[in-house]
Amino acid sequence: MIIHRFRFTAIRLRPLRRFTPRPQCRLNSTSTSPIAGQDVPASSPLAGVTAQLDQLAPRIDLSADQIEVLDGPVEFYETLKKKIRGARRRIYLATLYIGKTEHEFVSTIHEALAQTPDLKVSILTDALRGTREDPEPSCASLLTSLLTSFPDRVEVRMYHTPNLTGFRKRFVPRRINEGWGLQHIKLYGIDDEVILSGANLSSDYFTNRQDRYHVFSSRRVTDYFARIHHA
Repeated sequence: MIIHRFRFTAIRLRPLRRFTPRPQCRLNSTSTSPIAGQDVPASSPLAGVTAQLDQLAPRIDLSADQIEVLDGPVEFYETLKKKIRGARRRIYLATLYIGKTEHEFVSTIHEALAQTPDLKVSILTDALRGTREDPEPSCASLLTSLLTSFPDRVEVRMYHTPNLTGFRKRFVPRRINEGWGLQHIKLYGIDDEVILSGANLSSDYFTNRQDRYHVFSSRRVTDYFARIHHA
């Protein structure tokens, strides 16, 4: 077990494991409910392209009503909180960082865990960005309340790039050291739905910083990205 210690708090992290890249998932949307594995007609100009893509990556066919595009940051935040409150089995959140002042967001996760005994939460952030402000309040210190209250149902993992070690790690200033590599995946999975976005979990992304927000209501898609999250 790796333990990163901060002033007044300690974050428990799982041991780092070697990451093996997995095939990418190609989502194929149709206007009507498709038959799983349905092929593009040979007469279509896209037939050759899709055939080549199928050789490179798995395909998950979705109907249009399984995809929702959110309009802006406020809707993204409210949708995320609503889905967290309704979670029954799992929540997994992969992001660069959670804003150090996002007490409302963390409280929403805390309330969901308190209301649903079978719910489990997994959070993945970047170690350098998540501890940038240490020993002052940071993403890492913010998440300690979840670990303290639900030690058996919450895991917090912070990815540290293997490119920053030794003298580099010791002497390169904070913020600048993030140039050696970060965990930058943005996946927000709740039960059998997942939000793919470029937004981090902080106040500017919840209020006025526009990004992309696609909600996929599919267990296969959510399971696929869960495997990436837990790799």
